[in-house]
Amino acid sequence: MEVILYNERFAQMKKLFFLRSALGGIALFLILGSGCSEKSTWPTPDVVLESIPTTLAPRIDGRALDREWYSAPELMVAMGDENGNGGGNFYLRIKSVYTPYPDTVYFLLQWADSTEDVFPDRLIYSGMPWDDRDCGTDFGLVAPESWSKRAWEIEKEDRFALAFEIISAGDATGTFASRGCQVACHGNMHPVSGVLDVWYWLDARTNQVSCCDDMYADSSALKGDAGNGTWRINWREPTFVPRYIVERDNGGLSPAKCVFDPGPFGRGFNKCDIVNPYSSRTWGDTLNPEGFDYVPGYLVRWPTGSRADVFAKGYWNAGHWTVEIKRAMRTGHETEDVFFYPDKTYNFAVAVMNGSRQTHSGSTPLVLRFRH
Repeated sequence: MEVILYNERFAQMKKLFFLRSALGGIALFLILGSGCSEKSTWPTPDVVLESIPTTLAPRIDGRALDREWYSAPELMVAMGDENGNGGGNFYLRIKSVYTPYPDTVYFLLQWADSTEDVFPDRLIYSGMPWDDRDCGTDFGLVAPESWSKRAWEIEKEDRFALAFEIISAGDATGTFASRGCQVACHGNMHPVSGVLDVWYWLDARTNQVSCCDDMYADSSALKGDAGNGTWRINWREPTFVPRYIVERDNGGLSPAKCVFDPGPFGRGFNKCDIVNPYSSRTWGDTLNPEGFDYVPGYLVRWPTGSRADVFAKGYWNAGHWTVEIKRAMRTGHETEDVFFYPDKTYNFAVAVMNGSRQTHSGSTPLVLRFRH
């Protein structure tokens, strides 16, 4: 009796196996056939970022711990060289929420990065140690031969750019809506026609004062919005002698990463500044814990005017970047900024630069849509 039941079960299993194999073969044929036909039925990747309304605003601290982010839908964006120039392939996660009152939109960006690049263009002191030297007669501290920059640190800084279409943009190769930043980020760094709103974030500069550099790109150039930008170089061209060094607590900013713009927290560097304020030791001291002395290569300050419209804070931890962004949906600067209305959609793209100004990975063209 048991043998008969076993044989019956075995026969049923054989029929089921052959039926599944036949269906699998048909499915495989349909998939391969659709991939080779002129009208492919392959599913296209999702390119729509949906921003959902919330009554509570997330804090802009780069931590993404607010509960508003947990309910927001996530768009997984494939970043790659086909939309960039050698930055590599990886995934970028984007979320967005907005508050109707006050009208403000928020973005959350997250991506993997094995190292934080936050020391671009450091000014390295290579002169003689200053143990018992007299700065009244010795000008070695401000001598051009005492200062240099490391070739591998030039412009080595993590950064990204978000570009939103204000007026339909394009060039001879296509439109921004169809090709993304290929028509604006490459070549001359701006479209041939139309206008883009560009939010430019830099770890060592804009991130120190919790903002993006608010810019726009039109048919003539990529340029800053009206007002003051966030940073300036900190060396005396054509040399690399520092212009300013840290004073007091550097305005609460890291003295290793930047010098807060002159005022109460930065002062002019001179031949008698014999103590490095970052290490609290004389220049060239062999007990310097880092083994060398340097001054940050950039001065940073709070931006002003239309250039100060975009707030952002990034936090790198355990091989990942998290950046939170905030901007009023309508800034009052419509010639330079995209105005967001919940009943409209917006073309945008993103580029990520890993420790570089030029080398980057880009997204496909993306669409922002607001949920009511």
